[in-house]
Amino acid sequence: MSRHVRLASVDLNLLVVLDELLRSQSTVVAAKRLGRAQSSVSHALGRLREVFGDPLFVRTGAALRPTSFAEELVAPLRAQLDSLEQLLGQATDVEPSRLDRTFTLSAPDWAVILVLPPLMARLRREAPGVDVVLRSFRMDVDRSVQSGEVDVALCVRFQPLSGLVAQRLLEEPFVCVAHRDHPSVREGVTLDAYAAAGHVLVAPYELPGSPLDDALARLGHRRRIALRLPHFSAALFVVAHTDLIATLPSSFVHATAPLLGLRVVEPPLAIPPFPFSCLFSATRQKDPAHVWLRRCISEICREIHAGIPRPLLEQPIDAVDR
Repeated sequence: MSRHVRLASVDLNLLVVLDELLRSQSTVVAAKRLGRAQSSVSHALGRLREVFGDPLFVRTGAALRPTSFAEELVAPLRAQLDSLEQLLGQATDVEPSRLDRTFTLSAPDWAVILVLPPLMARLRREAPGVDVVLRSFRMDVDRSVQSGEVDVALCVRFQPLSGLVAQRLLEEPFVCVAHRDHPSVREGVTLDAYAAAGHVLVAPYELPGSPLDDALARLGHRRRIALRLPHFSAALFVVAHTDLIATLPSSFVHATAPLLGLRVVEPPLAIPPFPFSCLFSATRQKDPAHVWLRRCISEICREIHAGIPRPLLEQPIDAVDR
């Protein structure tokens, strides 16, 4: 009589035990190979007999001999387990050279300038079938990630929306940058001179105020914001042609200031570094290609944080006149 067994009612680990018993024909050996107690394997065999409606193994002396029904299971069981192993392997492994995919990224321009050149160089070497689309960076970038419009956002601020995962990449300090001949920063800059200077404020989120202004206020100072704009790269060019000062992410400044002949100095007050994160949807947390892309970004950020020169630099960081 035929028997119908619902898959949901069967512990698939039993099939692993059966496969090992068919190989070893011994509950002792099977238990050792599977890292289980012999009693656990014997119990599993009892459950297998119930599932298949067959003794499966008959003891002859000290050995277990498979029944004719069990012998017929050897090939199809091994084939099914091999298929399951391949399926599980696809969930964790990826071959970058075989990827054919487009990723959509979003980031403020300072992060684009730092991360995108080495990322694209790596993609061209290791995953030439991967293309990248860069979306404009907006205040609602978190919602774009949540909706799936953006695969990865590199950002400082975001709303803790449902279904979002944030991976901390680095803690980025600030430095001051000014024209090389700026009279107030030739040998560093004092707090009074810093507060009195005209400033460029980069506000990519277009929000008022900043942690720097809060820190200045606690010291009894207030700076004049001569220019507020959303782009870090534009701020550098403005500084290069004026007597304005900008306070910007350290890695970005060290990678770009030599190109414009700018002077870099430490801020005259303590400014907490800001956290820089990789934001992505929880629905893609286990996506193998997505995991690989995020690992590439994370490794590049670690190199940046460690001060390893990137291809963008025309001269070593040490050549920046401090």
